Amino acid sequence: MKLPNQARTVVIGGGVIGCSIAYHLAREGRKDIVVLERSKLTSGTTWHAAGLVRRLRPSATLTKLINYSIDLYGELELETGQATGWTQTGSLTLATNEDRLTNIKRQVSLGRAFGLEAEVVDARRAKELWPLIEVDDVIGAVWSPADGRVNPSDVALALSKGARARGVQIFEDTRVTGLQKKNGRISGVEIGDHVIEADEVVIACGLWSREVAAMARAHMPLYACEHFYILTKPLPEVQALGKGAHLPTLNDQDAFLYARDDVEGLLVGSFEPHAKGLPLDRLPADFSFDLLDEDWDHFMPMMENALRRIPALEKAEVRMLLNGPESFTLDSQFMLGESPEVPGLFLMGGMNSTGIALAGGAGKAMAEWIIAGEPTMELNEADIRRFSPEMNVLGALEARIPEVLGRHYDNPYPGRSMETARGQRRSPIHTGLQAAGARFEARGGWERAVHFGGEAAHLPLTFGIPTWRDQVGQEVQACRTGAAILDQCAFGKILVQGPDACAFLNHLCAAQMDIPSGRIAYSQILNARGGIESDVTVQRHGSDEYLLICGAGEVVRDLKRMRETRGRFQVEFTDITSGYAILGLAGSKAREILQSTTSMPVPDLKRFQFAPVEIGLASGWAGRLSFTGEEGYELYIPADMAMAAHDALTEAGAEHAGLYASGSLRIESGFRAFGHELSPGITPLEAGLAKFCAFGTGYVGENAMQDRTAKRQVVSLLFDDPNAIPIHDEPVYFDNKVVGQVTSSAWSYRFERSIALALINEPLGTPGVVSGFEVEIACTRFSAKASTKPAKEAFA
Repeated sequence: MKLPNQARTVVIGGGVIGCSIAYHLAREGRKDIVVLERSKLTSGTTWHAAGLVRRLRPSATLTKLINYSIDLYGELELETGQATGWTQTGSLTLATNEDRLTNIKRQVSLGRAFGLEAEVVDARRAKELWPLIEVDDVIGAVWSPADGRVNPSDVALALSKGARARGVQIFEDTRVTGLQKKNGRISGVEIGDHVIEADEVVIACGLWSREVAAMARAHMPLYACEHFYILTKPLPEVQALGKGAHLPTLNDQDAFLYARDDVEGLLVGSFEPHAKGLPLDRLPADFSFDLLDEDWDHFMPMMENALRRIPALEKAEVRMLLNGPESFTLDSQFMLGESPEVPGLFLMGGMNSTGIALAGGAGKAMAEWIIAGEPTMELNEADIRRFSPEMNVLGALEARIPEVLGRHYDNPYPGRSMETARGQRRSPIHTGLQAAGARFEARGGWERAVHFGGEAAHLPLTFGIPTWRDQVGQEVQACRTGAAILDQCAFGKILVQGPDACAFLNHLCAAQMDIPSGRIAYSQILNARGGIESDVTVQRHGSDEYLLICGAGEVVRDLKRMRETRGRFQVEFTDITSGYAILGLAGSKAREILQSTTSMPVPDLKRFQFAPVEIGLASGWAGRLSFTGEEGYELYIPADMAMAAHDALTEAGAEHAGLYASGSLRIESGFRAFGHELSPGITPLEAGLAKFCAFGTGYVGENAMQDRTAKRQVVSLLFDDPNAIPIHDEPVYFDNKVVGQVTSSAWSYRFERSIALALINEPLGTPGVVSGFEVEIACTRFSAKASTKPAKEAFA
């Protein structure tokens, strides 16, 4: 078969991910698809994956994607005649301490929101399900009967066979050597001297994806690590199960282990705490169905854990210690989507050792995104736009990725943060925050102050009452009755200029920007389906100049949306995030403190107005708004003057508050946040933000909200029991039926119990308080009241 000169879509990579994307594109009716594989199908990582498929996951998105994958793998053999090896064995997850038990119970509760069957069992029952294990330290376990396993290579071959049957052309032994662009958009793929012109190119080539993306100057921050598992020769204890019988998949996360039976023996793998990164220059150019060298010294601590859990291994003969490379991302979530830098270039990779489980669902999601031009489901946690180009620094990847693998089985405690690749992006007032006792977390490459109690008020981490509760309470009080500095320097700042600046923003944003200079508008940026791509505040600085302020993680997606929307508008936009600091100053004494830093009168501003201000030796401007919902300002200052402003405020008596305090106040005030109550799948009507939409003006996404009705609604929740400590995604019940999920939660110092925001499936029908709701947290239900009003108003 001869390489074509052009194609509608070219997929680079013939592993399970590339095959899934091609299959789903073809199944959706897309024609003229080409798959290019540098070696043979399934080479690289797919062929040596363990093939475990577990339904219960820590998020709604992952759970949905994996459920689809499992359903697909069971159907592919009927469709294609190619077996996938899908076997429903169930899975057993052990807990040897209370926190682990809480974590796996939380996953059970989340699964129930999707109708998944799972059961919390005791050690005796765990031993019955997996007779080879020692359970003297097991305090509980979760049995998930619907889980199973597949043969990874067979899954990829079934997907490729289904794709071929729908007209997809697949070329093996075809190495991509370059990517071409025309007017900034992807236009072709080079294979030596041959060029395939293409409307779209998809990079799904595993370990090599970052380097291939770089051919088009696109960022794809992933990195490889060595990954180990042992295979034993047949064991009598496994043979005794009988022909065709299987053990469940075993997860012993406290010992960093997973295991299953394999050809009458055992497969035992690990996510060892001290993982080994893998620079790609260590791999030969023809690395294909190859493995890395065995490293028994490295694996031995995990082997000792395995011997402790599965005593039968002591007399097992090890067939091999398999060491195969896998790719991981900075935040342990995979990535997919259209490149923010190169239109028409789609990226998917960094599967973090869940590629086989996710391949079906993620491939479908990517195919639908390519065809629709937008995500068709909630994909925020995997969206490539969460990574800025600054996060694609090789040094950061080399430092962080081994930690990501090593902490794969960590309990996801509130307050957990990665320790490597720290200090990449620091606020201009970082040293001042540090001196004040800030505890920092790495978020999106930025060092963010979460509270000011230092390590003593942070550790140990827990799912229960956090160590920082009293410290954050003091910061909340400062935000209410004093004056507290909130570091908001990581917020994105985009300067919009040009004769069509106002018209452009009116088209881009749901709110109208025909406002006087010196005013601030709050708005959402929508997609064509009416979903919220970002929420922003926009300052008008002149007839043709605006400053758009967005969340720290929304800069890349907002700039991409602006480029896509610009059309013939005469407008330019520039990311000036690093050039300016934003200091929040919240509390009833905010104006008094601000005035005491300068002899110039502080302007008497109304809400959503801004004006020039001096702060000690610094100058900038102040906006009358606060994300806490309390009295206060946002102060916008050139980055090189930010420390001077900070020092003047602290000398005048201002205190500090971190993200935990502002989060508590935000939720009390009912303020929505992107990535929580706001996402590309939620409309302003559902989010309760219709009052900020200028209906009838023709902005992007307005047509999708023509009927002005909402089938879902964001509500405030107040728990009755102070012992209820939700985190995120917990299922919400009413009349014993799942009606929604928690989107944000925090401890309320006003009510001395937890509060939350939740997205529920049916409107309350009343602005008053409605009782009878329950939230399931780690298999225990807690009663709560709900209201469409902010908690501080509804429950006062």
